[in-house]
Amino acid sequence: MTTTLKRRHELPNFKKIEHVQVDVDRLLKCFENFHHEQDSISEAFGSPYLNDKYKQTPVTGVKGELTYLSNGNEDERCYGEILPEYKGTYVEEVIGMFKSPITRSRLIVKEPGAMILPHIDYDTNYSIRVYIPLKTNPWAMTAVKSKTDEIPEVRHLKADGSAWFVNPGCLHSAWNAGGTDDIRLILCINGQDDL
Repeated sequence: MTTTLKRRHELPNFKKIEHVQVDVDRLLKCFENFHHEQDSISEAFGSPYLNDKYKQTPVTGVKGELTYLSNGNEDERCYGEILPEYKGTYVEEVIGMFKSPITRSRLIVKEPGAMILPHIDYDTNYSIRVYIPLKTNPWAMTAVKSKTDEIPEVRHLKADGSAWFVNPGCLHSAWNAGGTDDIRLILCINGQDDL
């Protein structure tokens, strides 16, 4: 188990999580009844950064009592309870593949034309993020720019069953300029043992 957590600029922009490989089709089946529903964190902070083509639905909810950070924001590490509709499914099995506890997680559907503007979420000693692409097209991109990068590192994350650390502590953005949906599972993780 990790004892010293690395800060944002000590970690790469992207890193493949080698011990996680998922069955994309099986995972997509768990979300056949997708409905757009923002959690309270996305409602509070996402609006200025998202357009109306960026849809999501929560996979986890508050476990126990919701606590707040010193700045008054909800502590998203409290969102560690798998929602009832995903308990006993392949979603729960995928969450169990990670060494560190999963917290706030959600399914993201970026319709054609969707984008999220460049932003920084939090330093990696608070939490990390892992993206699992489930369906995509060659024009769906994710970009990350650390403070030492002259320009952002831009990647197309293939829907091949891989899981990717995407550094939430650096300026990052995503967009779908293709003609089909870009779908990914985003997992927030309380710890860095999976890196």
